[in-house]
Amino acid sequence: MIPIYRPGSSALHRMPAGAKVAVLLAAGIAVALWRDSPWVAVAAWALAAVGYVLAFGARAGAAQLAVRMWRLKWLVLLIAVPQLLFLTAGEAAITTARILAVVILAGLFTLTTRVSDVMELVLRLVRPAERLGLGRWGFTAERAALAMSLTMRSVPVIFGFYQEIRRARQARGARTGPAAAAAMTTPLLVMTLQHAEETGEALAARGVR
Repeated sequence: MIPIYRPGSSALHRMPAGAKVAVLLAAGIAVALWRDSPWVAVAAWALAAVGYVLAFGARAGAAQLAVRMWRLKWLVLLIAVPQLLFLTAGEAAITTARILAVVILAGLFTLTTRVSDVMELVLRLVRPAERLGLGRWGFTAERAALAMSLTMRSVPVIFGFYQEIRRARQARGARTGPAAAAAMTTPLLVMTLQHAEETGEALAARGVR
């Protein structure tokens, strides 16, 4: 598995996982409620920029943020282009900016939060529901924490598959662009499903059902 957590001793790294989730949820709710306000989008981006600087320092934080934004370039097109069919350029820009701000903040959360901390948080949140009797239907805190852990760890793995496919295409002289991205969908899906099957077999071998 490719790690997504970047070790550090910053205040953001030491901040409890629950508090970071609360900030992320608040940002998501704010950009959802005030969809037409550019100031909310600006505030969300400012929060993301400050967070990256606090976590990694001014220069390294700016570099990390730039890398994250570059990796999301196709997502920007995917979000913005369809909106231009129904909205003005300004409205599409605001909508795209607020969605990307939440994505960037979510990325910052994974960079500064250990998977074990997330699992502990999920256990604390889900345990009351399990005690209410949902465990009889297979809904347990341990399974919820495991599912969250596998999800967080699988994201960088899938991105690694994408990078592997892209490098292979470049080695063969294939073109880049939106058409190339679409052509990579099938092999990426096959590799992802294969990874999911191997993960399921590994869990089954350990007695996880």
